[in-house]
Amino acid sequence: MSKLIAKNVFQLPKMNLLLLITSAFLLALDVIFYKIAIGPAYFQVSFGFLSMACIGYIYGPIWGGLLEVISDVLNFTIFGSGAFQVAFLLTAFLGGFIDGLFLYRKSVNWLSVIMTQVLVMLFVSLIMDSWLISILFGTNFKVLLLGRLVRVLIQIPLQVIAIFYFIKALEKRHVFDRIILR
Repeated sequence: MSKLIAKNVFQLPKMNLLLLITSAFLLALDVIFYKIAIGPAYFQVSFGFLSMACIGYIYGPIWGGLLEVISDVLNFTIFGSGAFQVAFLLTAFLGGFIDGLFLYRKSVNWLSVIMTQVLVMLFVSLIMDSWLISILFGTNFKVLLLGRLVRVLIQIPLQVIAIFYFIKALEKRHVFDRIILR
């Protein structure tokens, strides 16, 4: 388990100007990436998972979860699609938390990225989001779950590959060296 989760994973980053600037940049990137989507309306894929993985990689589960909640609120505030539901802030937090739990402060590896995406996509996105949608909007949970299952199963391997190579490329170019004090 020590290879999957880094030591001091629940330690909050030290509050300073670099943290605030980098967090603001990553939040802006997250908002933009979630709005960039490809594919038809019933099968859209956004790139928000890349910024969420970077946030978790840099800041860990607690700060990563909090930044994802702020991103969710900003997305609704700026682009305002649908009705705002506080319950979905829990799934936003969990998505950032899981990314931070498995990607924080270590060289990214296949096992960590796979664990992250399986948990985020199956547990948070598929099961929790479907359950919340069914409760909040009165839809059939099983129908909703089955309708979203194929999309999630296709997205998992694509996101695993994209996250792994994206973070590896950033590591290779030493992008994180000035942000992360190891």
